[in-house]
Formats: sequence, structure tokens, C-alpha cells
Amino acid sequence: MNWLNYHHLYYFWTVAKKQSFTKAAEELRVAQSAVSLQLAQLEDFLGKKLIIRSTSKKLVLTEEGQIVFRQAEEIFRQGKELVDGLKEGGLNSSIRFGALGSLSKNLQIRLLRPVLESNDFQLSVDVGDASTLLTRLKGFHLDAILCDVPYPHSEDEPLIQRQIAKEHFCFIAREKRAAHSLSESLETKGIYLPAKSNPATSEIEGFLNSLKSKVKIKGYIDDIALLRLLALETEALVAIPKIGAERELKEKRLIVVHEFRSLFQKFYLVLRQNGQRSEKILKLLKQI
Repeated sequence: MNWLNYHHLYYFWTVAKKQSFTKAAEELRVAQSAVSLQLAQLEDFLGKKLIIRSTSKKLVLTEEGQIVFRQAEEIFRQGKELVDGLKEGGLNSSIRFGALGSLSKNLQIRLLRPVLESNDFQLSVDVGDASTLLTRLKGFHLDAILCDVPYPHSEDEPLIQRQIAKEHFCFIAREKRAAHSLSESLETKGIYLPAKSNPATSEIEGFLNSLKSKVKIKGYIDDIALLRLLALETEALVAIPKIGAERELKEKRLIVVHEFRSLFQKFYLVLRQNGQRSEKILKLLKQI
């Protein structure tokens, strides 16, 4: 791999900021010829012209030069924050979570409350599919994953998985559906269920079959937010973990038509088994 010479990049960044080789040389306390040489070496390495002189002899960044300048701004900004933070003892730790796209945002807020209430961490949450998040976890780009289905794992790829919450499943609907019986609503207006891959779905289907009525299953949805919207925007019933419509139920925009006593959506915190973590992060993860 050919590594970028950040010394060359810093010289280019200074020239671009000052819009002058002369002023850049003065700030860097080197000869102007040294600045020109460093810039030429960077352009040669990248294979792109970064700065040109206009007809008025002013320095102009090429399109590639503008891209490099924006990236350099971010690189050196982060570098300054790193140094200042370490010297002043105020550098925040970063904690990085992955969350399945289908996961309830209400639940995420509840689970991440210890992080939100801490002043010691900078939080990042990446939303994605199970496979992508697992790859990022194993590649040390994430500290943990929030999910509603346990990941399969083996001795070759060990994971630590801890159940951190569970929520009752219920059938919800718009308030005016309350006048109809459950069986009548299921027959005439139908119901949306969680994805077939969800362990709870087969149990919900078993319950529906036990009613001995002609239930109209309108679809299987792997997204709690979309299930909530379907309850708000259609006449159908929706099977959902209760927390997924917490606000709408509190505001009485939706009502619970049926609540299961012993059927739950379980939620998990997934960690990689290998690799070291700081005690600070481990302590926080135990609070979730």
C-alpha cells in the first residue's frame, strides 16, 4: 500500500488556506522553494493537479484540489482536537453502536439512556442490516449491536449476547376500531404481522388459527416504525411490540385491541468476544 505523506498534505493545506506560496512559507518557516517542492511531490503522488495559477496570477484550487482540501481540513481538525483533548484531559471516549433498521426507535432511546445521560462519551449509532453490522462489529468498527433476534455464532466466530429487554406483543388499531370484536376486525380489516423470520410471528399465527375465524393477513413487515404507521394510516390491525407505538398509545391515537400475556419481543446486546475494550466502555455496557 502506498501511504499518503501527511507532511506534504499539510504544506498543501497551508498554501490553500493562505492562497499564497509566500505566506505559506512564512507560516511554515521554510523557503518558498521547499513549499513548492512538497506540493509538487503530493501532486505527483496523487496523479492530479491540485493548484493552478489563474490569469491574474492568483492561486486557484482545481476540482480535485477542492476535494483534497476539504479532506485535509477534517484530518487536521481532528488532529488538533486529539492533541488538545489529551493535553487538557477532556477528550471524550467514543462508543459506537449498530442497530438493526427494523428496531424500535423508542426502544433504542430507552436502552441508550445511560449513554445519553453520560458526559464522558460521544455516541454514534449506525443503522443497517444484520450482516453488515456483524461485519463492522468483527472489524472493530462497532462496540456493540442492538438487535431483536440473536445472531447465530460458532466457536470460530464467538459472540457474547445478552438479553437486555423484552416487550409484550399486542394488536393495535385506530381508536374507532374499538367498536368491533377482535374476530370481526381480523376478518373484515385484516392484520399486518412482523416478518416471518421473527420468532414471535409463528406464535401469533398459531393464536390467529385458534380463533377459528377467517383471518386476513395483509402482510409481513420487518420494520416496527412501518408497522406503527400502518396502524395509523389504515383500518387494519397491527401486531407489534407495545413499545413500538408507545407515544401513539399514550396520546390515544391508537388503542390496544389485544395484548398477549406471555408473548414477548426480546432484545439483545451483541458483543464480539475477542479484542480488548476499555474499562470505561465495559462499565457503561453493563448498565444497558
